Amino acid sequence: MSAQASILSDRKTALEHYQENGFHIEYNALTAQECDALIAAGKDLENAKNGTFRPQMMPHRSDPRFLQALKIPKIKNIIEMLVGGTPAGLQTEFFFCKPGTRGFSMHQDNFYVEAPYGVFASAWIALTDTYKEKGGLIVYPGTHKEGQLATRKLSLPPDAGQDPNANNEETIIPEKYKPIYPSVPKGAALFIHGHLVHSSGANTTSEFRYVLLNTYIRAGEPFRPGRHAQRAEVAL
Repeated sequence: MSAQASILSDRKTALEHYQENGFHIEYNALTAQECDALIAAGKDLENAKNGTFRPQMMPHRSDPRFLQALKIPKIKNIIEMLVGGTPAGLQTEFFFCKPGTRGFSMHQDNFYVEAPYGVFASAWIALTDTYKEKGGLIVYPGTHKEGQLATRKLSLPPDAGQDPNANNEETIIPEKYKPIYPSVPKGAALFIHGHLVHSSGANTTSEFRYVLLNTYIRAGEPFRPGRHAQRAEVAL
């Protein structure tokens, strides 16, 4: 997959790609030092200390380092373009993805959030190099144009190191959409339209795949708080 234009230096080209495909990769969104600092912060989280390494939901509520990461100006500015107005933070989740962790089933983020079309987007920030074998994302370009798609229940047992909602169901997508496996290097952010179908693969390497997921909504728009996530707007 060839590198995409930066949305900060070539807004037209990058936005056209996002609108057509439902995602955008912004390289060098964070420095290597910023990534390393967030990994260190992740190791202080409860699910690292207890050894489960299950994704930590809403770390910005307990650690100011993750609240600061939710407000990174470069990411905020890109999100503002993608959601078409003043953004608010909505959710953070820190993924450890220890070796052997099963991937996340095909889903649309807005299945959980239930926001209006086009006002909700996520920044999936790679804190280490990520690729297919290391639990990298799998995206289905163009599926965001379908709106909210139907799902089917899965009967997979839980994975101790994965999000508890990761494999409850999967999105049913038309056969015309084909997956791609973008490699996202350390410090890059993959921005995801709320209705883009995506999943992730298992981490078959011997290394942890550290990722910080920040989600955003256009300020003032309705959304589902969720029983587990208990989402709430965060002023940026």
